[in-house]
Amino acid sequence: MENFDQIMPLNYSGSEVGGYLNAMDEEFYIHLTVQDKSSPKKVHLKGCERLYQVLKPVLNTLEQHLNQIDTIKDMLYEIQNALEQQIRLSGPSKFIDQHTEYNILFEQLQNCGWDKVNFISPDFHELHLKAIDESEREHILKIWIPDKFPNEGPKYDCDLPQEFQYRWLPDDTLLMMFTVFQETLAMYSQFWDIMDELDKNTWILEPEIPSRKDCRRQIALASGISLLIVVNPLIPTSVPVCHYLGPERVVEPVRAKFNKNIHLWSEFDSVLTNLKQVLELEFPSPSTSKKEEFCIECGICYSYLLGEAIPEMTCDNPKCNQSFHHACLYEYIRMLPDVRSSFNKLFGECPYCCKPLWCTVL
Repeated sequence: MENFDQIMPLNYSGSEVGGYLNAMDEEFYIHLTVQDKSSPKKVHLKGCERLYQVLKPVLNTLEQHLNQIDTIKDMLYEIQNALEQQIRLSGPSKFIDQHTEYNILFEQLQNCGWDKVNFISPDFHELHLKAIDESEREHILKIWIPDKFPNEGPKYDCDLPQEFQYRWLPDDTLLMMFTVFQETLAMYSQFWDIMDELDKNTWILEPEIPSRKDCRRQIALASGISLLIVVNPLIPTSVPVCHYLGPERVVEPVRAKFNKNIHLWSEFDSVLTNLKQVLELEFPSPSTSKKEEFCIECGICYSYLLGEAIPEMTCDNPKCNQSFHHACLYEYIRMLPDVRSSFNKLFGECPYCCKPLWCTVL
């Protein structure tokens, strides 16, 4: 904002701004919110303790006057003038340099580029930096600024398939951390391309809403049978860990075909292309089917989702094929009067067809 380069918008509409306002060589943190939708318009002015101290004699009058001003820029000029007048009357503060650390933060954010700032909290203790990878995917680096910044390194978090690690040294800056973050994104570009292809062209049963850190996908193969894969994010075209879910009589032929054709796997092709070739099948997709065809309810709790778990245990009786959540089946078998246990397994009967059924101990 012209003449107020340390003030920045805190929302998309520009009706809320925050930052530092200079008056008589002092810097004051302010947080200004304009409620245009209310009638009459209401302006809220908040800020640091020093702001309230200087403006206390005229604060009520100033807020009433701000309600009559049309633009935020003119409001800032009005606040600045009021601060200068009160400082002249009361004299300068002995604590002019009390916000030096915030000047450093603003300078570092400016070096990163304001277009990279996705979010910043009113107290400047939390900020989000946005990076765009080569496939136009958006990634957010969340940063928490400590009181002793930059001498003390910030905490951070982001959605990466492996933990992002950055060791903060005394002369480091947010730009240096953000640059390493961008370089790390490039390492996983192929991994995300592969996972995006799976998400777009197959029915993903779990996780229901995949994040950028998720390396596993449970993919529907047919009604009552699915494939759980875990992809290596560093070598994403290599053979993933595979686990087949469904009745053993149906799963076994699929597993056998995978083992027979595994030599056809090519690390020059995507995971989906390889799976189609090795399994010799076309995966059900959003263009050819509905997800409800594969979301079979648990025969005990009558729900599809139990927390984040889906029914993954299936009765092997071809006339039954009922599916269950592992937790539901475990609790059911555990309460049977004739339950048997061996090592880490419980043996009982299917609640629908009474055929033998087992599950692992939770």
